[in-house]
Amino acid sequence: MTTTTAERLPHGRRLSRRAWLPVLVGLAIAPGSRAEITFTPSVSLRETWSDNVSLAPSGLERSNFITELAPAFSVAANNKRVQLAANYQFQKFFYSNKDAPNLRDSSSEAQANLKANIVDELLFLDAVASRGQQAVSAFGPLADAPYTTNNRTDVSTWRISPYLTHRFGSFASMQARYTRDSVKSGRDGFGNSQGQSVDVSLADAGARRIGWNLAYARQGLKDAVGGDSSSSNVQAGLSWRVLSPLTLTATAGYDEFDYDSIGGSTRGKSWNVGYHYAPSARTSLSMSYGHRYFGKSRSLSAVHRSRQATWNISYDESVTTSRSQFLLPAAVDTASMLNNLFTPNYPDPELRRKAVEAYMRTAGLPSTLPNNINYLSNRYMLQQQFSASVGITGVRTLLLLSLYDTRRNALSLQQVDSPLLGSNLTNLNDNTRQRGVGANLSYRLSSRANAFMQLDASHSTSLSTGIEQDNRSLRLGVNRQFQRRLNSTLELRRLQGSADAAGRSFTENSISATLSMTL
Repeated sequence: MTTTTAERLPHGRRLSRRAWLPVLVGLAIAPGSRAEITFTPSVSLRETWSDNVSLAPSGLERSNFITELAPAFSVAANNKRVQLAANYQFQKFFYSNKDAPNLRDSSSEAQANLKANIVDELLFLDAVASRGQQAVSAFGPLADAPYTTNNRTDVSTWRISPYLTHRFGSFASMQARYTRDSVKSGRDGFGNSQGQSVDVSLADAGARRIGWNLAYARQGLKDAVGGDSSSSNVQAGLSWRVLSPLTLTATAGYDEFDYDSIGGSTRGKSWNVGYHYAPSARTSLSMSYGHRYFGKSRSLSAVHRSRQATWNISYDESVTTSRSQFLLPAAVDTASMLNNLFTPNYPDPELRRKAVEAYMRTAGLPSTLPNNINYLSNRYMLQQQFSASVGITGVRTLLLLSLYDTRRNALSLQQVDSPLLGSNLTNLNDNTRQRGVGANLSYRLSSRANAFMQLDASHSTSLSTGIEQDNRSLRLGVNRQFQRRLNSTLELRRLQGSADAAGRSFTENSISATLSMTL
């Protein structure tokens, strides 16, 4: 028999009850759908020595020994009606030098994802929730150092979305979706917000040579700092299948936003033309070019999968916000990429899911590639983002490479960011550019041991102020499985970069040893 108890988290770190909606709904549906529910508790103990535990500027470093105790659990269910995957980890830190500034007593991370088929061919439900640390600014330490508050804050999100589908014979298919979501942070000046949206689409149902589609979307936001705002979009599209693998597309529509603009219109007509080329189930290429109220609108998406490699290339121009990127990041899902790479060796979906989770946990991989692009802002912005990634597997190796180039131009007034940036840096986020590369390499030493390396480099520029900053990180480690449920990891880490927007730099060297047990 398994007994669970609830522990009160430290003030300011309690998870929103709604953040557990995906898990609660999934557990409620699973028994009726005869889904097998898997609950896996675990605990890890880590000892770390750091020569700059707070990532402080040069001359202000404090060395420290950190003892970390981290209980965790995961919940999973998978059948034709319910797909649920959730995990939670609580980290408690103990320091040999308690006088060092900007340190956390504890931290927590959570992710939950639910897809449910409630009524066959009619009613479905999607729900996601997350909690984790995020960068406050693009100009400061960007490394994932869980024990420091330097340029870090906790961000919690949840989104629940029921939707209906209906097929009108061979004429058309319809989908109507309603979404509620929330984004909260522990940082003063960033507006906690809630949103609700409606999306309705109607498209031809047959595999005709000439296709059509209609779509309408509307979103309303309530932001504690930025105030209320809304957006809507309506569009109609046509498609022409010229050849079996090649389809030409064209859309026309109208966008309308009501944010407080810096200048220029916030609404207008839109159009684009493009094509979709899919010569096989493993390869696809989509491109489009058009115009929206803010100017040119271009997009690119290319995917190729083989037995030993997965390639992703994308480019997109869109109006977005920091909260939107926290809810639906414009990046490659790391677990999805690994899922494709692990399929030949793990045909069973459940075993493959566990293998992916174990690999990401051991190698310290982020949930998305690239990572740490997003930062806190209450403004609407035009985002132009290019990203590329590849995952390659060998007999003993697994290599993940990624690069990105992101440009953000603010569209709404800078006053809403004054509580975040202060009076001296109000235009810091007016026009930013972030570029970076990352490499993750794992080498299997034996059936029970692996060596890994993680290298990241990024460059951030505020084109409106001239401020430029670089960040570098290198992690080297070895992990070994002693028993089926007992693992250990030894890791060396070096961080180097900008400590703040004033241009001061920092370095950190650390070594850690971890013992993890699945209960």
